[in-house]
Amino acid sequence: MKVTHRQLVTEPERQLFGLPYASQQNGSYNYAWLDWETTDKFKELETINKPLDPAKIGLLVFGAGEPVYWIGKWFRKGQKVPEGFQSIKVPESPAAVAWVNGNPDTGDLFGNLAMEAAHKDLLSHHMMTDNDWDNLAYAYERYDPSRFQPEENPTTLDYVFFVH
Repeated sequence: MKVTHRQLVTEPERQLFGLPYASQQNGSYNYAWLDWETTDKFKELETINKPLDPAKIGLLVFGAGEPVYWIGKWFRKGQKVPEGFQSIKVPESPAAVAWVNGNPDTGDLFGNLAMEAAHKDLLSHHMMTDNDWDNLAYAYERYDPSRFQPEENPTTLDYVFFVH
């Protein structure tokens, strides 16, 4: 696994339509992704509105207690949430982005291992601080269809961390 690209961006204010998951099973949210991929939830999500971005999103929301993990897509604020889904507003924020290239079959591209690799790389390039990491409000995985090709090995997953 290696970081192949990094940059600082401004994430716009928007909302994520999807579903929240408060707990992992066997150390991951793979069970939730399997449900989304096998039940057409992404198609259902787009029945009323067109998403802002074609990428699938895994959003971590930090706060008191355990983080909450959302699966869904980005939509403009004010759009109607389709039945059966929920939404969360995410504020505009500076963000540090790292593209992690790795093997989707071994699991090294997902979860804490990949997030920590992205974090360390961004720290070493002075794009993120320890304070940013310790006080994360939001971080997300962006499954960009032009880079994330799970049938290919290796493939690339974007990690985005909201910084101060």
